[in-house]
Amino acid sequence: MTVFIAHAPADRQSAEALEKVIERRGQFAELDDGHTALRPIQGSDVLVLLVSQALTFATARLRLVQRALDAWSDGRLIVVKLDHGFPPVGLRDLPAIDASFEAQREFKWNEVADQIRERLRAPPAPLVDAEEGEGGAGLPPPAPRLRKRFVFGALLLPLLAFPGIMALAAAISIWLVNRIGPTPGGWPELLTDIDQFGARYGVPLGVTPWLFAVAITVTLAVIAFAFFRVLHRQPKSHAPAPAARAEKPPKQTDAVFVSYARANQGAVLPVIEAAKRAGRKFWLDQQGGIAAGDGWAGEIVRAIRGAPGVVVMCSQAAFESDHVKREIYLADRYKKKLMPVFIEAAEPPEDFEYFFAGVQPLKLFETPEAERPQALINLLGAA
Repeated sequence: MTVFIAHAPADRQSAEALEKVIERRGQFAELDDGHTALRPIQGSDVLVLLVSQALTFATARLRLVQRALDAWSDGRLIVVKLDHGFPPVGLRDLPAIDASFEAQREFKWNEVADQIRERLRAPPAPLVDAEEGEGGAGLPPPAPRLRKRFVFGALLLPLLAFPGIMALAAAISIWLVNRIGPTPGGWPELLTDIDQFGARYGVPLGVTPWLFAVAITVTLAVIAFAFFRVLHRQPKSHAPAPAARAEKPPKQTDAVFVSYARANQGAVLPVIEAAKRAGRKFWLDQQGGIAAGDGWAGEIVRAIRGAPGVVVMCSQAAFESDHVKREIYLADRYKKKLMPVFIEAAEPPEDFEYFFAGVQPLKLFETPEAERPQALINLLGAA
């Protein structure tokens, strides 16, 4: 388990201060300024992204943002703001720890360390369908019932063995006294002394030896049972945890995912609806935006994984949308065909150009309005 601290080179001093706090908590931390090739983020890692104005102009910004999105998609990202600089597109609407006041830095570093501990304790969340998770193969057996059985046995066995242990101790003491005396006795004298021992406490004559015999027999049976369980204990399984098992392939559909900025609904929805009437299927969020938390881990992720491709409705608003940036990232992660469709003249930023490299865009804004649905259908057919 490694805590990566992603930062701009100019923020190295702050990153080192945070590193010391994290390592004092017993976690291994590694600095990442984007210039060194580090291993990919794994499910057991956490990435802390230090956001600042220096990060905006860092030469390795795209690489750091890519690693941050990798960590976000697995629920392993913590965003920390060092000043009033804006986070990169795709990360701006995520919750962040405000460490912009230097006088409170030490307190904020401890808050970051607390969140790291929580993330490391939490199991990695596999991106699988919710209906596959319950009752599926590979899930762990119900632990609470096993725990109750263990506690019940741990309490019952000593209670059953205790009377026999006390009886055996008393019998041994009586036997030693009987043997050490001037006239050592045998078995009949031992039984007589045990009987008299019980009579002192009001037990009828002839009963105490039988009570001792039953208690000692039960104790020996308990010891034999415990010994048998130890010898025949099942070895612990070394199978991977359920969260680490292979993901089931998503349900494939013929509904193309549509990524667009909410500000462009008026231009996007009429074209999509007309293409639907022509027989094409689409998946798009028309609810005004799904939060980047549970909704993203559910509906959006499943829709992209099951789609044959992703249409990106490109505009200036789309290039500034955190949702669109994350949807493009997920499409690239799951190796989906990206189809950029420009609904207005806009220049894509360099991080969007990286995803659109080698793809011929459709300039829908240059197409007559009545022909736009068919132009989109032709693009999908060619793809």
